[in-house]
Amino acid sequence: MKIRLGAIALAAALALGACDKKEAEAPKPAEAPSASVAKGAEPGKPAAEAPKPEAPRETVEVVLWHAYRAGEKDALEQVVADYNAAQQEVAVRLQAVPYDPFVDKVRITVPRGQGPDLFIFAHNMIGSWVEEGVLEPLSGHVSPETLEQFTPQSVKALVYQQNLYGLPLAFKSLALFWNKALMPEAPATMEALLEAVTKVQKPDDGLHGLVYDAGLLYNHAVWIHAFGGRVFDEQHQPAFATPEQEKALAFAKGLYTQHEVLPKGMNGFMVTSLFNDGKAVAVLNGPWFRAEIKAGLDYGVATIPTVEGRAPAPLLGIEAVFVSKTSAKKEAAVKAALHLAGAASAKVRLEVGKQPVAHAEALAAGAAADPVMEVFRKQAEVAVIMDASPEMQLVWSAADMAINGVIFGDKDAKDALARAQAKMVEDIGKRGR
Repeated sequence: MKIRLGAIALAAALALGACDKKEAEAPKPAEAPSASVAKGAEPGKPAAEAPKPEAPRETVEVVLWHAYRAGEKDALEQVVADYNAAQQEVAVRLQAVPYDPFVDKVRITVPRGQGPDLFIFAHNMIGSWVEEGVLEPLSGHVSPETLEQFTPQSVKALVYQQNLYGLPLAFKSLALFWNKALMPEAPATMEALLEAVTKVQKPDDGLHGLVYDAGLLYNHAVWIHAFGGRVFDEQHQPAFATPEQEKALAFAKGLYTQHEVLPKGMNGFMVTSLFNDGKAVAVLNGPWFRAEIKAGLDYGVATIPTVEGRAPAPLLGIEAVFVSKTSAKKEAAVKAALHLAGAASAKVRLEVGKQPVAHAEALAAGAAADPVMEVFRKQAEVAVIMDASPEMQLVWSAADMAINGVIFGDKDAKDALARAQAKMVEDIGKRGR
């Protein structure tokens, strides 16, 4: 390019030189200064043209998918509206997608180039989405100084195979919510909690002591970690057929059969309904639950009480904004993602959406002003980051089946765990071929 431009410049110079030579050879009459000569211009030379104003850049629209509801949705809409109004380079168009089909829609549309430019979801799908060509790596787009704004755990969760694949928005884990009208204070131990709620509960009348969906691995992991168990061992093989897993299941089953504080067949909607109707003394739930609690209900939030002197550790999910691998507008998408994860956005998402944000400075300010936010910050310190490998996606179903069958059915824990372990190893082995 330099050679070509040089040649053009040289040719132009030679042409001008030839013209000057011809003009010098031909006699010219003397010319009076023209009245149209600009002030300061030399006589006989045209005035310099005023620089033309640059044409305004065309706004690039990017589509952002999310599955937020209630206060989180309100906060995101406010953040996006403020961003769109503050600049003209990028316009973010929000599109709400129901949570249940979200993963499948991303998997189907993005590799075909038909999906969003950006989307918000938990980090645990990263490994699978990288293999499926869904995620754009962001390591080359984000400076180390930018990453220092976020809590270390939130950044760590978004790194897969030495590449950064998202920008952290919020962290989420279970904690203990309780109805202060039924139990004024939250005990520090599960032993004391069980004693307190059994005095209040009336299962025959629909008033239960401790409510959560106990048959799911995501929720049951609290007890797995409390009894020293884990999902994967050091060789990243499933670790379910272990004495620690048996102890965790025995404890959870005791909540249902021995203490009778745990109702059967719960789901998210039912947990919310029971709590709002004053039919649950305490529940295990995440920060999203705050937006679902009816106005005026006097409740408290605490870290999950200890079990036999050990701190239960819930799974920690990092909610992030991801850039689609097939987006034709990656530069604009990255700019929007940086804003969504930034300080101004974090403040709105914390105050309006009640999110425990991953932006460290905003979180510290929010935790100082909001005791519930401080609880979730403390709970995150002992939580276990969810595994984001593709193998993790082959664990959930078998684990849920074993956990539910033991707690609420007649399955033998050791046998159920061994069967689940075998199923997981088989499925992971098939994947490897």
